[in-house]
Amino acid sequence: MSILRSAICALIFIDGSLGRGPLKARRVPEQLNSALCSTTPPGLWCENDALAKECGWDLACSEYKKGVYNKPVQITLLYESLCPGCQRFIQQQLYPAFKAFPSTHLKIELVPYGNAKIQGDEIVCQHGAEECQINKFESCVIDSMETQDVFMPYIFCLEQQLSNKIPFDKAQSKCFRTLNVTDDVQRMTQSCLVSKLSRELQMNAAKRTNDVQPEKHHFVPWILFNNVSLESAQFLQADLTSVICQWYKGDKPAPACQAEQKRLARKLEKSWKFD
Repeated sequence: MSILRSAICALIFIDGSLGRGPLKARRVPEQLNSALCSTTPPGLWCENDALAKECGWDLACSEYKKGVYNKPVQITLLYESLCPGCQRFIQQQLYPAFKAFPSTHLKIELVPYGNAKIQGDEIVCQHGAEECQINKFESCVIDSMETQDVFMPYIFCLEQQLSNKIPFDKAQSKCFRTLNVTDDVQRMTQSCLVSKLSRELQMNAAKRTNDVQPEKHHFVPWILFNNVSLESAQFLQADLTSVICQWYKGDKPAPACQAEQKRLARKLEKSWKFD
């Protein structure tokens, strides 16, 4: 099975639990109704070993489980720095998810390019030249800070400041101070910004954006799950915590998933009550 096919399996085989750990066979009737095979939604194909075997999905399910077990759910964000929707998504969904899950459960890739276009030798950005400069700066930040534990708080801080209409120069300086970013990292970032490296990083971001599969992005913010790009999956941006809890498979579910399970249980209990 190709890497892409495995990744697509990771997208469609959704566990209905909230991070409950190793999957175990459920009790099922001795005789399964084979007609279920043509009506079972793809998201349930790997939920029961007996059903998967009866319907011929067992090999794919086994490969999927082996491929993702104890590995973080990867979320790739295609975005641009001055896009209001991107700023809201980073502040309201991605950063809270980053805070809720350790890197063993969630891996974040940021690609600051978005709807920009290459025209001749120039990169032209949707929100003008300033956005191109900030995209370039954020590429340098991500490159200099290297790990998501370091660059995510900074990108969150910067996008929050920009969404509040704070000028870029003041915003980037304030975030360096607020987060106590070391002088070495600040120098590396600024050196990157005025060198050829910043353009190389933006060209890499352009390639990463344009090469997503199996579907190209049509707007931003746009997310990939386990490297899979699907327009039909973009609605999942609305509740990343639940998505990660559902898709993470491993020995130790994140504590955030237990809290999420309780939240959903309370929500369901409330919805079942009648006056």
